[in-house]
Order: sequence, then C-alpha cells, then structure tokens
Amino acid sequence: MNILSIDYGDVRIGLAHGSTEHNIALPLKVVKNTDTVWEELNSIISQYEINHILVGIPLNFQSEDTQQTTKVRAFITELSQQFSGSIEESDERLTSALAKRYIPRGQSIDVESARILLEEWFEKQ
Repeated sequence: MNILSIDYGDVRIGLAHGSTEHNIALPLKVVKNTDTVWEELNSIISQYEINHILVGIPLNFQSEDTQQTTKVRAFITELSQQFSGSIEESDERLTSALAKRYIPRGQSIDVESARILLEEWFEKQ
C-alpha cells in the first residue's frame, strides 16, 4: 500500500510518502495552500499511486479539538470527495517539536512533520 502523509497548515502543507512494503517514511515536498492545492495533490496521488492518506490531526494536550482541528477536518472532508482511497486521521501532537530537532534552523518543518507522522504510523502497524 502506498501512503501519503499530510501535515496540513493554513499557508503550507507538508507531504511525505512511503509504502507498507518497505515501512520507510520519505520526505516529499511542501505545497502552498492556495487555489491550486487540489491540482497538486491529485498529481502527487497519481504519480505515487497513493492508496491511503494519513492526515495529522492537531489536538491539544488534553486530547481536545482546537481551532486548527476544525480546519483540518474540513480539509479531510474535501479530500474525501477528491480521493477514492482510504483516509485516516492521526494524532500529530509533538511532531513539530520533533521536526525542529532534525532540520537545520530556519528551514520549513512541514515536510519533516509529515515524515515523522508517517514514521510513527509505520511503527504502530
């Protein structure tokens, strides 16, 4: 199964991909969250033959929804209308903090957050 991991943001969306055949999470790219985001995502889904999408859900430390959670779930609703495969939500708490440890200062953490999310998912499987 080919998986796309998404770290959704209002401005940027971090993407990573991997396969259950190898259980390796690879960074992919950052796409701008603009009017062309669906075209870009559909192109990536086709290019990498994605069957499953993992979307990070931002919860607070009490496991409650935040304002951003509502935005991400709205994104997932639209994604489900565009994508015929399976979509799964995954708790993304602390992925940004971990990403900051692994990338050089000043670089975008979005892709690394998506990669960590997918890596953690592989470890749970």
